[in-house]
Amino acid sequence: MAALSVFPAAAEPARMPERKAGLWHMTTTMDEGNGAVTQDLTMCVDARMERLTVSTSAEEHGKQCARYDIARRGEATVVEMSCQFSGRQVESKTEMSGDFQSAFAVKIESTTSGEQDAQSVSVKRTIQQTGTYLGADCGDLSGGEAKGPDGTRVMVQ
Repeated sequence: MAALSVFPAAAEPARMPERKAGLWHMTTTMDEGNGAVTQDLTMCVDARMERLTVSTSAEEHGKQCARYDIARRGEATVVEMSCQFSGRQVESKTEMSGDFQSAFAVKIESTTSGEQDAQSVSVKRTIQQTGTYLGADCGDLSGGEAKGPDGTRVMVQ
């Protein structure tokens, strides 16, 4: 007869979601208080690069941040952090939802403060991004490469 444990199973720690490998259409809107700027890209996500990006991000934030918490809240993954980057303090909250297999939505609200040109500066930023999976075939784009509506190509990973 097997013994039953009286201790509850440990909950698996929350992780950053990874996008499914393939071609994605992404719309990103950034507002730093001077009006929103929107960018549309078609991007090729490579599975290996995506895993590496997620693990490297967690490792780097763990080193640079006094606080870097990842939690599941309902259907969303929420990341709250307080970090020092290049002598500036960054406070942010990121909310991610969707299955990251067919669609996702990300909202980042952050404040960066510190000295710039001998003045104290504080910048509030909101970034919203949505993604829709277009399929496994990236066509003429390679992993980590994106293309704008005008055909301009950029490396994003």
